[in-house]
Amino acid sequence: MPAIASLYRLLFIFILIFFSSVSLSDPIKLTVKINGVDEALSKTLLNGLSIEKQKDSDRLNQRYLEKLHTSAIEELRTMLTVFGYYQPDINAELHHDKDNWQAIYTIALGEPVKLSLVDLSFIGEAAEDPEFIKLKKSFALEPGQQLNHQKYEAAKKSILTLGISRGYFDGKLTQSEVEVDVPKNIANVYLHYDSGVRYRFGQTLFPDTVVGEPLLEKLVPYTEGEPYLNTKALTLRKNLSDSGYFDSVSVKTNRAERDDGSVPMDISLEEKPRQLYTAGLGYGTDTGARLSLGWENRYVNKRGHRLEANARLSQVTNTVSADYVMPFWSETINTVGVNTEFKQQDTDTSESESFAVGGYYKRDRWGWDETGSLKVLQENFDISDESESTLLLIPGMSWSRTWADNTIYTKHGARLSLSLSGASEAVLSDITFGQIVVRGKFIQSFGENSRFITRGSVGATQVSDFDRLPSSLRFFTGGDNSIRGFDYQSLGPENSDGDVVGGRYLAVGSVELEHMFLKDWGGAIFSDFGNAFNSFSDPIEYSVGVGVRWRSPVGLIRVDLAKGLSDKDEPIALHIVIGPDL
Repeated sequence: MPAIASLYRLLFIFILIFFSSVSLSDPIKLTVKINGVDEALSKTLLNGLSIEKQKDSDRLNQRYLEKLHTSAIEELRTMLTVFGYYQPDINAELHHDKDNWQAIYTIALGEPVKLSLVDLSFIGEAAEDPEFIKLKKSFALEPGQQLNHQKYEAAKKSILTLGISRGYFDGKLTQSEVEVDVPKNIANVYLHYDSGVRYRFGQTLFPDTVVGEPLLEKLVPYTEGEPYLNTKALTLRKNLSDSGYFDSVSVKTNRAERDDGSVPMDISLEEKPRQLYTAGLGYGTDTGARLSLGWENRYVNKRGHRLEANARLSQVTNTVSADYVMPFWSETINTVGVNTEFKQQDTDTSESESFAVGGYYKRDRWGWDETGSLKVLQENFDISDESESTLLLIPGMSWSRTWADNTIYTKHGARLSLSLSGASEAVLSDITFGQIVVRGKFIQSFGENSRFITRGSVGATQVSDFDRLPSSLRFFTGGDNSIRGFDYQSLGPENSDGDVVGGRYLAVGSVELEHMFLKDWGGAIFSDFGNAFNSFSDPIEYSVGVGVRWRSPVGLIRVDLAKGLSDKDEPIALHIVIGPDL
């Protein structure tokens, strides 16, 4: 019994010493460095080392550290072969200073392995395919290059990817091999691709939807039996998505069902709700409180016709409109429509009521949104106690384009538009006029939280009788999106009584610097300048101001204080705008 008791005491003491040493030992602090190679390669190698991955592990003790240090040499050799270095000289050091450990690996890369032979060949129909011929001429691998296995894998993938994208669904690499002669520092690459036959588009299978199949078929950018091309399958998906009828679109090349040289296309569509109701509230200093109401019937019939009605109400402008939109597709999506609009506007300079009815088409042309229109406009207006009524038949064309990383809060982006319109007394119009308007906005961020914002508008009108030109077609300036510091449409040429009557020409610009001091809060300084003119000798108005910016859940809110410097009597104006950047 005494012997057993002594044994238990010894075991207890051993356990106590062991756990005391574990609990009292400080965690190992380790730094891993790689010398002798450039920064990019050093970072890549470091991220691949087990000793680097385990340096913060709770398991790390001296014995495990020494094991990782020893294995690091072989890990480095293996990784360096990927970049063509098969005979590196690696010096490994492990230093210990108190509780700090340092593992240092100094690498002499030696001579890299270079490609001596690149044997690339295509058999099957791909041998005569222009795209494969082009790939061969500009292939990523060529003799004399340093061997890089990542580049080799990417080159191999490019062959297979091109094959799939062009319908060679049976294509395969019959040989893909890298032979390395280490003593001579040379390598031979063998890539042999057997494409087999190129498949063709088979039947395109649409599900039963509220939109008729004849309409859907107009969106198909290929004909059955045409050689398969993945870009055309992607175009089909885009056309279906852009049509406005579907919430989700799936276009599947059903390779599993390919037969007799063709592959069917399976289409899955999830329809949008037939009825859409919208409502919105807003505020702008120019317009005051705003209310918008909308209704849309997305499927009037199987031909995909749509009916839209909208009302936009504010303290300055009230508009009620209706559009009947019909699809009219060719290679790109086109729509045609008829619309009618009633508009009432009451500003400090003019009052007007107008009624318009007309037709239009919209299409995508070379990446620009193109709109062509023809409308009849009847406008009754009062300017400076002078009342007029004008009837016009106005043809017009416009082009617009937006480039942006994000249209709500833009760091890099721009918007540009050009519009042309006119009328002739010879064709159902009381006056003859021609008008051109160009508008642009550019946003460029710099640093982490700053943006430079500039915008500009220029316009010109030639008219036979300016007094009968409707107020909606004249140029005025001043307001939130024009020259801040002045009231909405309060600037422009004046008559003999000093009343603003609008001008033939427009030139307005703005520069702004914005900085976000907090995540969602920032400030801005700006200057706006320009005017509406009848003569370019007319004075230029300009203003400066400061603003507060808040990235709210409903969009960017801009609160600006601006002073019209060209008019010393002009009070400081408050401008509040809620809305996207572009």
